[in-house]
Order: sequence, then structure tokens, then C-alpha cells
Amino acid sequence: MLKKQDHTKISMNKLELLVTVVNRSKADSFVDRIQAFGANVQMILFGRGTANKEMLNMLGLADSNKAVIFSIITESNVQAAMEALTDMFNSVKDGRGIAYTIPFSSIIGRSMFNFLSDNRTQVGRA
Repeated sequence: MLKKQDHTKISMNKLELLVTVVNRSKADSFVDRIQAFGANVQMILFGRGTANKEMLNMLGLADSNKAVIFSIITESNVQAAMEALTDMFNSVKDGRGIAYTIPFSSIIGRSMFNFLSDNRTQVGRA
């Protein structure tokens, strides 16, 4: 007689790539804040803006050295994360930046989905 396997249902909350661009000196603060929204995977790339000095002065931007933060978060956390980032953009000195999300259309493998969605209770149960 075959035993019925106990498979816990997994909430298939969609994932999104959150892209945040901030001054390099503020990158760690933003990464820490984003992590509070279940961002299990984050990557920081350093970039340099292309605007000339005159344009930067006119826009009130002093530093063209930027950090681009890529974070994977669940769709259910996007609104709260964006609100927190907006608050940081407005309250942190030199914390200006931009943030936007790109939805994932598919992920291959349940284990990979569980890892990326910070579903620690299911990782390794594929």
C-alpha cells in the first residue's frame, strides 16, 4: 500500500525585481532597509552617471557615483517596500534616488522559487 506524501501547500506569491538607484555612500543603508521586506537575494553594482558637471549643479546633484541595487521581493511586499524607500529618499541626507519593480514572468523549480521568495520553511523540500 502506497503512503500518501505530506506536501505542504506553498503560497505562490509572484516575485518582482526591485531596482533601486542611490548614491554609493548610502547603498548599505538601503540594502538593510530592503532586506526587512524579505529580500533574500540582493546585488549591488556600482555605476557612474553620465551627466556633465554643469547639469549636475543645475539639478542640485553633487555626486555622480551611484549604486544600483537589485533585490528580489514578493509582490505582496512591493507596496510597503516602495513606501519605505520613498520615506528614505525624503528623510535621509543625500538619500535621493529612484526605485521601480519589474515582475518575473516565470521561475524554474520550486526550490529556487522558495529560496528567492525567502520561504525558509520550504527550502530544501523540493
